[in-house]
Amino acid sequence: MEFNEYQNKAKLTLQKYNADKTANIVIPYLGIIGEAGSVISELKKKLRDGESYVNFENRLKEELGDVLWYLAVIASQNKIDLSEIAEENIKKISDRFSEKDETEFTNYDKNFDNTESLPQEFEIEFISFMDEGRQLVRIINKDTGETIGDPLTDNNYEDDGYRFHDIFHFGYLANLGWSPVLRKLLKRKRKSNPEIDINEDGARAQIIEELISLLIYSESKDNKLLKYSNNIDTGLLKLVKRLVKDLEVKDCTARQWEVTILNSYKVFNILIENNGGRVLVSKKNRMLTYIGKK
Repeated sequence: MEFNEYQNKAKLTLQKYNADKTANIVIPYLGIIGEAGSVISELKKKLRDGESYVNFENRLKEELGDVLWYLAVIASQNKIDLSEIAEENIKKISDRFSEKDETEFTNYDKNFDNTESLPQEFEIEFISFMDEGRQLVRIINKDTGETIGDPLTDNNYEDDGYRFHDIFHFGYLANLGWSPVLRKLLKRKRKSNPEIDINEDGARAQIIEELISLLIYSESKDNKLLKYSNNIDTGLLKLVKRLVKDLEVKDCTARQWEVTILNSYKVFNILIENNGGRVLVSKKNRMLTYIGKK
């Protein structure tokens, strides 16, 4: 049976209760909570009785059916197609968990020459030094010998390693093929297309990228800077996706962002532990790799 057919038939069985209009609208919401509890109750019986609970499958189908009925009713009350809900849900879940998405990327430099394209692969070095009692880091492009950006400090009362945070931007470049911040620092802005130069490589996009880096860092401090993590909170990934919804990188899935963040933080933690070192930034292989100290 198709979802829309089920929804139309479910509408014919909708009851009017001895209550005011508002209560009749609210009752299905309360009903779906109750039926969800019944589903859990069936699981409890299965765990308690094991193989002796031979009617588990039939009872589970019945309770799940009741949940589906209430879901269809709530959707109908709000003039939403059940099939639309299913389609949007699969799209969201695939964006978050589909492994095949890790290898499917948009080439944002497709129509630009090398002078306006992010490099395919290069080596950088984070060099720590002291200045007036403060720990600072400078980043050297090992291929050109040039310094990338200004030296960074933690800008904090305590030594928390944030001076190494530019590794996140290199992670976006390597894993996603995107970084307005590094386009500016590497002089790879796409100026031949003024619209893209302003809207994708300009100050607003750079601010959003910095905001994403700070947001993730702030959240990760409660989780040991993701040192032992294999996944990222879904709510945080949703927020990142909302922040980039008007930028070209909106094409990247939540799963791709998760892989990017985990790879970047793996290298970030190693940089902190070693107080610097060399890193291979490989867009062609979609990976950051810590190489070691000098």
